[in-house]
Amino acid sequence: MSPNRLLLPGLLAVLALLWVVWPIYAGWGLVTLDLREAPLAKAIAAISRQGGIEIVSNLDPSTPVTIKVKRVPPVEALDIVAVRTESSWQLAYLGAPEAGAIDHVLAVFRAGGETTGWASFDAGGFNLIAPQSGAALDLRSTFWTPSEPGGLPALLEEAAQKTGVFLAAPADWKPSVSAPKAASVAVAMPRLFRSAGGVSREVFLLRTRPSRDDGLGGGRGGAWIGSRSGGRQGGGGWMRTMGDLQNTAARAEAQIALLPESEQERAREDVRLMGEFWRGMRDLPGDERRAKAREFFRRPEVADRMDERRLAREAKMTPQQRVERSKQYFERKQAAKAEQNRGS
Repeated sequence: MSPNRLLLPGLLAVLALLWVVWPIYAGWGLVTLDLREAPLAKAIAAISRQGGIEIVSNLDPSTPVTIKVKRVPPVEALDIVAVRTESSWQLAYLGAPEAGAIDHVLAVFRAGGETTGWASFDAGGFNLIAPQSGAALDLRSTFWTPSEPGGLPALLEEAAQKTGVFLAAPADWKPSVSAPKAASVAVAMPRLFRSAGGVSREVFLLRTRPSRDDGLGGGRGGAWIGSRSGGRQGGGGWMRTMGDLQNTAARAEAQIALLPESEQERAREDVRLMGEFWRGMRDLPGDERRAKAREFFRRPEVADRMDERRLAREAKMTPQQRVERSKQYFERKQAAKAEQNRGS
């Protein structure tokens, strides 16, 4: 038999193997789910397994979840789960002198307990930037260029403010460390905790959304584990998030870099508009600030951006959630109109 005849069956076998293996390789790290009223624990386990991420939640694991996605990034699947369970999620890096301390604080968080003895560092609990598609941003690739010398807490505060990730460490652990080299947070944060003589853990935290009167930032921020650095507990949202405009600009630019190039210029314009708005109102008295805010958010270009983000978010809801949201919106409008009529 000629060498060519021997080669042909082998080549066909290799092609057949590639035909089978390539779809698996191409979809590595992506998530496919088709769950209807399944326990939340099952959805989390599937996302974790397929996406190669760790998710820790303080929600009731039996909470029913309906989700159908095909080959989406794990953060997108997690975001849909969060929307449909009316919860919040955030990328976190936890560090401690030894792994047992991290295991313990995550166990307490999972059980819904109070995670005392830890300090947290965050920039408000939500991203400044969102893709036009409404897809969730994976902040693991966010680039951080350290500039603050000094101890671990100062570097953690800077990293949180300039990237938007959530960071936490034992409150009494304050070693002097050298700033790591500029890198993505997925690389820089383990380096930082190792230089402090400790260990770290990358985890996605999924928690029940706080109510507006629980002191944790009006449902959009606050402490996820431990207390805010310096003892501050409240203040998610724009009031605290926009407090340090230099860090806010750095955080916005770091997140813009994660967008497709075609969307980056528009995102920078949005940030510029919001910066101008904030600088113009931050020192105004309360009544003037509210009036200026109403005027700003009624501007056509601002209203259009807000509508885009709202519609992208609502697309991830179940039909029942969209109906309930419309009902609540109508009731708020009616109540506001009634209050206006009473005052006139």
